[in-house]
Amino acid sequence: MVVKACKLYIGSNPVLTTKNRNMKYTLNTYGWSFEAIGKSLTDEQVLKIKEFMNENGHDELWQCRSDLDELLDIDTWDGELFHLTESFDNGTAHFEIIDENGDKVLEFGVGDVADLYETIEDFDEKFEYRGYDAFPEGENKNIYLSIDENKGGIFTLSFESDEVPKATDFTYSTGSIGTPEGDWDFINQIFFKGQPLTIDDYLDNWGKSSNVEIFTSKGEIIK
Repeated sequence: MVVKACKLYIGSNPVLTTKNRNMKYTLNTYGWSFEAIGKSLTDEQVLKIKEFMNENGHDELWQCRSDLDELLDIDTWDGELFHLTESFDNGTAHFEIIDENGDKVLEFGVGDVADLYETIEDFDEKFEYRGYDAFPEGENKNIYLSIDENKGGIFTLSFESDEVPKATDFTYSTGSIGTPEGDWDFINQIFFKGQPLTIDDYLDNWGKSSNVEIFTSKGEIIK
């Protein structure tokens, strides 16, 4: 457990921990996040995309991303396989806790939280793993995958505690999106003293990068 990175505040100055009764807190999450969309495409749609790219001199799929809706008569933002916004599980997540008076009482990094399996006994039996895949198989012959990466604010969660929270009161579970090129790992759920927290709202961030790919049933990757 690393505690040096944790700072405890009352107002603007670090102080020793004091107990609070039935205090409401907000957990703000920051770092790298992504919005991922998975869609199924037919062979005919994939062929149309390849022909369009060739006719317009596009070497990469992102160059015609904005044309796909009209070209295929679809909504690329309507991911019938999945459409999710998540925090990357890549060590960049960090947190701040605000009390009901609007004062910041704690800030810490994802490396400061408690171990999941030491915190929640029989975790795998109590909670279902959340995973998605972008493998072309079965009815989903070809998979369109877009991942827009962001940096900055991610989301806010709220909870109550009868004492000022510590970094080790928190832990998290993970999930992933599996693809033929590897997995995109994310923070699935954050827990406070073993209890899952729910997202209240999303925070502002800015674009970092975008990835657009199509995985075909023939093993081809268009990107």
